[in-house]
Amino acid sequence: MKNYLSLLWITALCLCVSGCSNYRELNQIGVIIGLGIDENKNSEEPYKVTYQIINPSGLSQGSSSGGQGLPVINYTVTAKSLVEALKKASVVIPREHITSHLSLIVVGEKLARNGLSLLFDALDRGKQARTSIPVFIARDGTAEKLLGVIEPFEVTPVKSILSTTQNNQKMYGIVSNVQAYEVISMLLSEGKDLSLPGININKPSQQSEEAGNLENTSPSAMQVKGLAMFRKGKLVRWLDGDEARSVQLVTSEVKSTALVFPCNINENITVTATGIKSEIKTKIRRGQPFIHTDLNVMGEITETSCQKDLSNPKVLKELEKEIQNELQKEIKKTISIAQKEKADIFGFGDSLSRTNPSYWRQHKQNWESLFSSAKVSMNVNVTIVNTGMRTNPYEVN
Repeated sequence: MKNYLSLLWITALCLCVSGCSNYRELNQIGVIIGLGIDENKNSEEPYKVTYQIINPSGLSQGSSSGGQGLPVINYTVTAKSLVEALKKASVVIPREHITSHLSLIVVGEKLARNGLSLLFDALDRGKQARTSIPVFIARDGTAEKLLGVIEPFEVTPVKSILSTTQNNQKMYGIVSNVQAYEVISMLLSEGKDLSLPGININKPSQQSEEAGNLENTSPSAMQVKGLAMFRKGKLVRWLDGDEARSVQLVTSEVKSTALVFPCNINENITVTATGIKSEIKTKIRRGQPFIHTDLNVMGEITETSCQKDLSNPKVLKELEKEIQNELQKEIKKTISIAQKEKADIFGFGDSLSRTNPSYWRQHKQNWESLFSSAKVSMNVNVTIVNTGMRTNPYEVN
């Protein structure tokens, strides 16, 4: 019995010791948190890859021990492939680098217009690769430049991009984060084209990549800038404002947003949507695809300059109908743009493949053409559940 207990203790001790066998200090490794991929001018090495690495001494500036430098350091290499770029990074990075903490991928707009299809092969193929990483497009610029912006609110550019897009999805709904595995799925899908959030630099300046940007009351900063529309893996167009939000509404990606609509000349009403649900339905009529979307929106009036009695149920019903009509116009306009570009970013083809699999198998190779000419109908239902603390607007004498 004593020998048995001794064996258990020895086994437990070995497990504890082995758990720390590969322990290394943070200042002994290079922790990659951001990856930027741009097109290189040299066609022999078509990729320009930027790695954002944590600088431990820069992160510790707030501690009593002090620190030196910025919280991150960016290293850039050119290569024939992404795997080669990772290996080649050892030429410029003085420490063994690890990608287990990679938090985002940014792709330059120029490269995105030439196609993303081959970029994610290494990520999908690698045994240790993580695919739960959000992907963004650097609008009107490069990923290298974007990853260089130092902001006062966040410790690293990577954290700034993630926080900005997450806040936008929660509060306004223009874009939503798209993970790498979702990008791979859409690139391989025959019934849904890719759409990705755009990021660019607001108020770009020479100081945006320097510590001096932190001392500016109006610094250069990251901003969400539209939704990138892809066809067959290539960026073909940007959607902004209401157009970008319409995509999120149809695909149920919006958590909350402010809907502003005119009620009279120079008068607007703002409804904050708190409950949004949509459904896509596809049918075949006379051998042609027919697309229908249902959108239900619940919200409350949070601001108005309209001279209307909001305590009157009849007035509220009229407002609901007006908002429904405006939303229908916005969404139909966006769907029309997608049809013109032959880019099914809504996933209508995926819906058709589920509801009419036999038709889909026969016509999926021609879906671009069928989608561009498909009939579209829509039903929007808006319910105002609250008018706020006031029932009538202010009357200025």
